[in-house]
Amino acid sequence: METCPVCGRDVEVRNPAETDYEDEEFAPATAEHDGETYQFCSEDCKQRFEDSPDEFG
Repeated sequence: METCPVCGRDVEVRNPAETDYEDEEFAPATAEHDGETYQFCSEDCKQRFEDSPDEFG
């Protein structure tokens, strides 16, 4: 389980290759910054991060 760097909510992250279920939950949004991949609970949090990544990184 990951934590959204913007709001602190838990983000359920699963690799689609590891499951046969179509309804599995995956990280709703991801972004790259300084060579790291960040997982977000929503597109809104992803946008806030992309607007000011140093504030949350």
